Amino acid sequence: MFRTLSCCLLLLSSLSQAQGVDLRLHGSNTVGGELAPALVEHWLRAQGFVAIERQQQAISELMLTATAADGHRLRVEIQSHGTSTGFADLLAGRGDLWMASRPVSRNEVEQARSLGRLDHPDQEHVLGLDGLAIVVHPDNPLQSLTLEQLRQVFSGKIRDWSGVGQGAGKITIYARDQQSGTWDTFNSLVLSGAQLRVDARRFESNAELSASVARDPFGIGFSGLAAVAAAKPLAIGSEVTVPLLPSSQTVGTEDYLLARRLFLYHRKQVDPLAQSLVDFALSAQGQRVVEQIGYVPLRIVATPATTAANAPGEYRELVEGASRLSLNFRFGTGLSLLDSKAERDIQRLVAFMSRPENKDRQIRLAGFADRSEGSAFFSLSLSNDRVDYVATRLAKAGVRPQMARGFGGSVPVAPESSALGKLKNRRVEVWLY
Repeated sequence: MFRTLSCCLLLLSSLSQAQGVDLRLHGSNTVGGELAPALVEHWLRAQGFVAIERQQQAISELMLTATAADGHRLRVEIQSHGTSTGFADLLAGRGDLWMASRPVSRNEVEQARSLGRLDHPDQEHVLGLDGLAIVVHPDNPLQSLTLEQLRQVFSGKIRDWSGVGQGAGKITIYARDQQSGTWDTFNSLVLSGAQLRVDARRFESNAELSASVARDPFGIGFSGLAAVAAAKPLAIGSEVTVPLLPSSQTVGTEDYLLARRLFLYHRKQVDPLAQSLVDFALSAQGQRVVEQIGYVPLRIVATPATTAANAPGEYRELVEGASRLSLNFRFGTGLSLLDSKAERDIQRLVAFMSRPENKDRQIRLAGFADRSEGSAFFSLSLSNDRVDYVATRLAKAGVRPQMARGFGGSVPVAPESSALGKLKNRRVEVWLY
């Protein structure tokens, strides 16, 4: 599929050589550090380029030069100075693809109206999933923390390890820099209005931060899942959820409290090279690269799962003996409309159910609302609307759920103190029989 584009890409490359760079990816270090270079290299080889050279031009700035058998060359620039820098460059015309480790904000959507609608499925592409890992030294005996404990530790209200039930010792804080989408996610989900300790050590790179924590017996920090390396991740819970470690299943369903999505954005009038790379990244071949780098791909897997002890009996009955699929369909406030990832998940689920091994199997859907969406009756009504919407969309695509039922605001998977926490609870789960 991709190889047939080679001639077109070479033509585009030759026409743009005067500008020096054919394709520019700017933004998140989480995406741009390892994932984007790997995706670009595999994409270029799929187009028939036989030699690819990497040149580090500055800190977090990489140039990849690809040469075809007939001598044609294509140059791809990757600048990874943080999510917010990628948005600024896309808006100013200095970048073709914006790499982001957080979703575009409403304010950014409005600022970039001249580029189209950045939150539309045609312009917003989820590359894969990541769990923001809370990391400590590998010898630290601590196993889990709550979000509130994390907030107190990183804001300085708790400054000694004895404050979280460990031996005495002053806590050293490691954090990402201000330009980072990883920092934006942590600031929103964990600090939630509190201020980071002023003496926190800041890093532009996830890998450097994680390596520093792994060397410091009193350190604690946060990084992308792929950068944990020698550090030790902690399970994270809250007052309404049990502690969960970041894993392919907990991040895939986005039930892990610090799960996040990795994005590529582009303008409505997309550069053909940019579109080709996006298409490759979302393909089965591209998703294997996502997994190889250490992130969670968009591939659907089934895992036996248990339900919360306080879950309604009707919900436990619906899912008893089933396996949980590694995706949730998520919705906006008060809406029964799918977000950009969920729109593509419809087709992924249809393809999954068409596999020979799933020929005689059935799916059941469980829908939920967040508790802030109104009365218990209205929340139940919304959850039923959502689950019915997903069931209808699947049925039209050839997959008819065996059962679909809404459960209102019960069984929350996140506290509702943040917008993302509420979003996590507005979901439709998929269970396989």
